[in-house]
Amino acid sequence: MTSLPNEYTEVELPLLRQLLAMGSWSHMEGSKSDPSASERESFREVVLSRRLRAALRRINLGDDGNEWLDESRVAQAEAALLRPSALKLIEANQEATSLLLTGTTVDGTEGRDGGRGQTVQYIDWERPERNDFLAVNQFRVDEPGGQAHKFVVPDIVLFVNGISLVVIECKSP
Repeated sequence: MTSLPNEYTEVELPLLRQLLAMGSWSHMEGSKSDPSASERESFREVVLSRRLRAALRRINLGDDGNEWLDESRVAQAEAALLRPSALKLIEANQEATSLLLTGTTVDGTEGRDGGRGQTVQYIDWERPERNDFLAVNQFRVDEPGGQAHKFVVPDIVLFVNGISLVVIECKSP
C-alpha cells in the first residue's frame, strides 16, 4: 500500500535530504512530547545550549590555537545572547543580530592582552567549516507564560552553533 503524497513527503523530507547532501548539515528528528529528543530540558528553550557552549569554545581559540574560554566566560557569552537588555521586541532583535554579527565581550584573562575584555564570536564567519549546522524537523516550542497546552511546531528549524536562525514552514506544492 503506497501512501498519498503530503507536505512531509513532498516538501519537508526533500528539503532535509537536500541539506544533508550539502555535506555540512546534520539532521535531528524533533518530538512533540519529549524535549530531550532535541537536546533541550524544556520546550521553552529555543537555543541548543550544549551545542552553543561547545561552539563558543571551538571557534574562539587563542593565538596559540588552544581553547581559552572557561565555564564562566562561556556563561557570560551565552547570557548576553539569551537575555537581551532591550525591552521592546524590535530592539531585542537588533541587539541579537548585532551580537551574532560582531560578537560580545567577556572578562579577560590575566595572561592575555593585559587582562582586558575579549571579544567572543557566536559564528565563525571567516571559517564556516568550524560551525555546527543542524536541521531539526518538528521542533516544538511552548508559548511564553507557562501555557504548556499552547505551542507551535515549525516543520524545520535551522541552527548554527545551537542558535535557531531559520524557521521553515513547509507547504504542499
